[in-house]
Amino acid sequence: METYYVNGSYKHKSTAVISVEDRGFNFSDGVYEVVAFKKERLLNFSKHLKRLKKSLLNLQIKNPFKNMKSLELIILNLVKINRLKSGFIYLQITRGNARRDHLFPANIKPNVVIFLFPEKKIKNLLQGVKVGLSEDMRWMRCDVKSISLLPNLLEKQKAFEKGFFEIWQMRGNFITEGSTSNAFIVDSNHQILTHPKNNYILGGVTRDTVIELARNNGMDVVEKPFSVSDIQKCNEAFLTSTTVGVIPVIKIDSLTINQMKKGRVTTFLTDKYNNYLSNQINE
Repeated sequence: METYYVNGSYKHKSTAVISVEDRGFNFSDGVYEVVAFKKERLLNFSKHLKRLKKSLLNLQIKNPFKNMKSLELIILNLVKINRLKSGFIYLQITRGNARRDHLFPANIKPNVVIFLFPEKKIKNLLQGVKVGLSEDMRWMRCDVKSISLLPNLLEKQKAFEKGFFEIWQMRGNFITEGSTSNAFIVDSNHQILTHPKNNYILGGVTRDTVIELARNNGMDVVEKPFSVSDIQKCNEAFLTSTTVGVIPVIKIDSLTINQMKKGRVTTFLTDKYNNYLSNQINE
C-alpha cells in the first residue's frame, strides 16, 4: 500500500502530492467513494460508479474519466502494484486547483487521488454491536458523498468515547442513518424498516443491495423513517456499510434488542449478502 495514484501517475506515497490550492483542501469541494476488492475483483463497482457520477453531477464537478472502464483499469493496476489480495479502494475527486475563491472557477482540471487500505477486522462485531443516538447536525444534502465529513467524525468520536460502535443520527424523533452506516430495524410484523433515500441520508451501496436481496427472498422492506418508539418495539436491528457489510445491533442507547442476540432476519441477510459478494468474486 505504498503506491498511490495521483492525476495520471502512480507514485510512492512520499511523493504523492497535490497543490495547496486544491479546492478539496481549502473548501472540502470534492466527492469520494470507497470500494471493496478481493482477488482483483471490484465488488459492486457499477453501483459505486453510478453514485459517483451522481455526486459529481450534483456538485457540478467535471468527470475526469472519459469512460469508466479506464477508471477500472487504473484501479486494478494499482491493486497489482501494491500486491494486496483484498481490502478497500479510496477514490477522491476534487474540483481542482485554483486561487481561493468561493465561486466555482472556470476551466480547471479535477484532481484525482486513489489509494488502498486493508480490510477491517470485523469478527468481533458479528455477534452484535451497541449504538448510541444523537441529533443529526449535518447539512441538508447528505445524499452527496462529499469529502466534507467533520460532522460524521464528531459523531464517530462520540461513539468511541461512550463505548458505542456507531451513532445513529436523528432528525426530530426519526432516525436517519449512522455516522458511517445505514440503519435498519425489523418490527414486530417482521417488516424491515429503513429511512427512504432522500437528501437526509447517503444511499449506501450495501444498503441498496441488502434491500434487493431481502425483497428477492420474499421479505417485506418498507422504506420509511422509523422513530425511537419503533425501536422500543422492534424485534431486531442491524446496520450496513461497504467496510463492514451487515452487522447486528444488539443495544441502542440503553435499550436492549432481542436479548442482545443476533436475530433470525439479520442472520439470513448476512448470509445472503456474503454469498452475493462471493458470487462476484468467483465469476
